Amino acid sequence: MGKAPAHMNASQIFQNEDIYRLIMEHTRDLIRVIDVDFNFVYVSPSHETVLGYTVDEMLHGSGLDILHPDDKDTAISMHRQMIMEDTMMDGLFRFQCKNGEWVTLETRGRSLVKDGKVVGVVTVGRDVTERLRMEKELKDYEEQLKFLAFHDPLTALPNRSLFFEITTQAIREAKLHGCRVAMLFIDCDDFKKINDAYGHHIGDEAVKELGKRLALAVGDRGTVARIGGDEFTVLLPSVTSRQDVVEVVDRVLRSTHSVWDVNGFGIHLTVSIGVAVSPLDGLDADTLFRHADTALYDAKQQGKNRCVFFGSER
Repeated sequence: MGKAPAHMNASQIFQNEDIYRLIMEHTRDLIRVIDVDFNFVYVSPSHETVLGYTVDEMLHGSGLDILHPDDKDTAISMHRQMIMEDTMMDGLFRFQCKNGEWVTLETRGRSLVKDGKVVGVVTVGRDVTERLRMEKELKDYEEQLKFLAFHDPLTALPNRSLFFEITTQAIREAKLHGCRVAMLFIDCDDFKKINDAYGHHIGDEAVKELGKRLALAVGDRGTVARIGGDEFTVLLPSVTSRQDVVEVVDRVLRSTHSVWDVNGFGIHLTVSIGVAVSPLDGLDADTLFRHADTALYDAKQQGKNRCVFFGSER
């Protein structure tokens, strides 16, 4: 009978340099040994798969040659630190592939010590480009959903929900500081004629244009929101006198007087405005909104293209 083959135990296997060489040459991670001058002394074959460069091309160049300019200072600083002291460091670095594209490597570096002296650095990098792209897309999507939850998709202005939150907070702060809050309810005059004459697409463009004009007219004095359709609201959070409101109202009315160029069509629009002021006309956002709506109705009844304050003269 033949002699049974000898079996190596785990310790003997991992003492075999061929095993380590096999691992390094077939791993998908990018393994490299970098000397004290930042030259590649060893690179794993996986570099060609990920970056497109052959091992020979990598070995005849500096590690800085293909590193993103914005990442070089960080890489040099980390390399120097690992040369000066026996330590381990992590980082994200962008490298340019042979085809010109950029990939991001999640890299861990470790000082290479020989005979008690640091002679270089060993790094292991993993391509995380796709992972980072997906994470960014997910983050952008989540931010978009969050934005759409509180903003009007057509004009990108705050929507009704956000506007009422802002109004509630403004009323609370105005009470503490002894000032007033004014709400303007703005509605286009005869907007249905625009849709009937030019179509809803042009109508939407006109609404977007109105939103821009209102935002420009109000500026940093307050918040403009789209409630729906051709209805907008404006919140003026720190009002000390009626004149503060009148100045904004005048700017809004003037912003609509000229003929608008909407996708090549000359459109003329005017607006009616109803105003309610807290605390005189309401102590909460809902009441203020209802009274501004009532004032808007009065403005329409009085001939449109004008502003009416709720209740008696303020």
